[in-house]
Amino acid sequence: MSLSRFFLPAAEWRADVLTLTGDEAAHCARVLRKSAGEEIEVFDGAGRVAVTRITQVRKAEVGTQIVREWRHDALPVAIHLIPALIKAEPFEWLLEKAVELGAASVQPVVTERTVVHLAGEHLEKKMTRWRRHMIESAKQCHTPWLPRLEAPRPFAQVVSGLPDTALKIMPALSERRRTLREAGDASKTTYVAVGPEGDFTPEEEALALRHGFVPVTLGPLILRAETAAITVLAYLGQQGVVRD
Repeated sequence: MSLSRFFLPAAEWRADVLTLTGDEAAHCARVLRKSAGEEIEVFDGAGRVAVTRITQVRKAEVGTQIVREWRHDALPVAIHLIPALIKAEPFEWLLEKAVELGAASVQPVVTERTVVHLAGEHLEKKMTRWRRHMIESAKQCHTPWLPRLEAPRPFAQVVSGLPDTALKIMPALSERRRTLREAGDASKTTYVAVGPEGDFTPEEEALALRHGFVPVTLGPLILRAETAAITVLAYLGQQGVVRD
């Protein structure tokens, strides 16, 4: 039987003692009712995993001792996902699948046709919810990797700041012939920009092309924004494109 899994950021790891706090401690102690002497699995989202034995359970923290620890080999190439903000439920589904499929990071962007606009306290609450959702996805699918989630930024600002040496892909309704297979060198770090409901505007597509993005078709059918993002991640993952 697999052990219950808990997330602890890399900065909080110590040589032989790991302490869960916040939501992870609450889930361990109050929801799963773990007690001293039981073993659990802890991961840092960057490839490190440890089996630990619980030494003490308090109201706000759970102390554990490392029993054994290992690191998963770093994945060879990164896929950085740049999805336009879409409605809440589809976007959370997108984040969940991005975790499962090994995205290195998720950088939401605001476009001309974006209907979801977040700021201030509302944005902070959403970011917290999204990160929690991604952690739960990583725990459930037993991946050692957790994509970095960035705060939403304007589309033009993001695409203009990417490295010239990377492969940049943009699924586009305007493209009819070029497929993912023909997009370029799949061994490079890859950025994937996916538009909102209604796709990118012609001006945004032109801007992306000026900054090195390659438009591709995902087939004859029109896909929802979240489906398009996951289709590209799944395909590139099968080609061995996964992480720096």
